[in-house]
Amino acid sequence: MTFELLLAEGKIKPQQITALHLLSAFAIIGTGSIFYFFSMYMKWWGAGLLALGGLLLILTVARNKWLMKPEVNRAFRIVELIVALCIASYMAMNGMWVPVGMFGILSVVILLAFVWERGSGEQYVYVTEEGIKLPMSSRKRFIEWRNVDSVLYRYGTLTVECDENKLYQWSIKKARFEKEQFENFCKQQAEKHKGKRVADWN
Repeated sequence: MTFELLLAEGKIKPQQITALHLLSAFAIIGTGSIFYFFSMYMKWWGAGLLALGGLLLILTVARNKWLMKPEVNRAFRIVELIVALCIASYMAMNGMWVPVGMFGILSVVILLAFVWERGSGEQYVYVTEEGIKLPMSSRKRFIEWRNVDSVLYRYGTLTVECDENKLYQWSIKKARFEKEQFENFCKQQAEKHKGKRVADWN
């Protein structure tokens, strides 16, 4: 028997996505300002970066829900990555190593975010006879029944109490089963495997 519980949030939180868009916007605006006001030869490039960074900033603040759409977010991540790599390359050609490091790090962060956000779909907790399989966002991926003291599902919150005073909680968006049936199953499994618990004497 397997109980499937859909979490209310994916592994990527909206504020984390927004924060990186804002960071990219401010980095582009800052670089554009330097080019526009302090470089005669890069003045028009600076104006372009200012316009691009300003547009990104406005959209991030004013059209945040639209920006959160996966296809839109991916498109903006690609643009941010290309711009960051171009700036880092230009700085490297001119021996400006501090900006190279800054935009190199920003490029890596954007690339990692792009990959991570592509896999930020729905997450589940699975409760089976073998144990409790936790979502990707949890450090611990699996809990054996012998380590479980109790499992409660109340008011949209799943709570798993384990030995050594460990507590796990998630907000649940959807669960297609009877709560009493689920809790009785968990209680039976915890009692059944309680005798197998291995005490930590260290």
